[in-house]
Amino acid sequence: MASRDNHTEQRLLDELQREFMDALLLGDERAAEDVLLEAVEARLPEGLVDEAVIAPALRAVGDLWETGDLSVAEEHLATEIALRVVALQREAYRVAGRRPGALVLLAAVEGEQHVVGLRMAGSLLAHAGYDVMQLGASVPSADLGAMVARRGPAVVGLSTTLPWTGEQVASAVAAVGAARPATAVVVGGAGLPADLLERPGLRRCLRAPDVVPVVDGLVQRAGLN
Repeated sequence: MASRDNHTEQRLLDELQREFMDALLLGDERAAEDVLLEAVEARLPEGLVDEAVIAPALRAVGDLWETGDLSVAEEHLATEIALRVVALQREAYRVAGRRPGALVLLAAVEGEQHVVGLRMAGSLLAHAGYDVMQLGASVPSADLGAMVARRGPAVVGLSTTLPWTGEQVASAVAAVGAARPATAVVVGGAGLPADLLERPGLRRCLRAPDVVPVVDGLVQRAGLN
């Protein structure tokens, strides 16, 4: 992320703190997790998030309980959500710390010309700290395998938007595996074969915004650490 002045950083922290507080009061764990992930993606220091986002929200929850504006049950729910999110935070920052230097190679399978979704995924991954290499449209499986062997990416992302290009996924996955068995594969796009089964080292990604957590999960695998 580009350098950020203190005023911009404080404004971001204030916004995250309000969003986290709202999520706790609503009992919305998913929203609370989203706030945390936003902080990680913004590369805010973990200690600063603890001090400026999580701790103030918990103090406010306690104050509302003391004044009778929150019931005991509501206070307990908010606290439990915060504790679970803090545990998630530790793992998220641990994973984020592994991203620098991890190469993700992105390609549309042979015959596939649409690359908008692929470029969106690449942008998200780059902003998350991954080293991204875009091969673009219609990459033959043999050429993909050769590039994997040469570059040694941690993850290969494949895109297919049409059923007939989806038929090329199996050969592309096989080429990656033959070139470098330790490289994981994530496949996205509307042309995904219905019989594509997720297995260790192979994941489907149905939405571009999900690509970062999907790739994070693959990078965590023992063979990719």
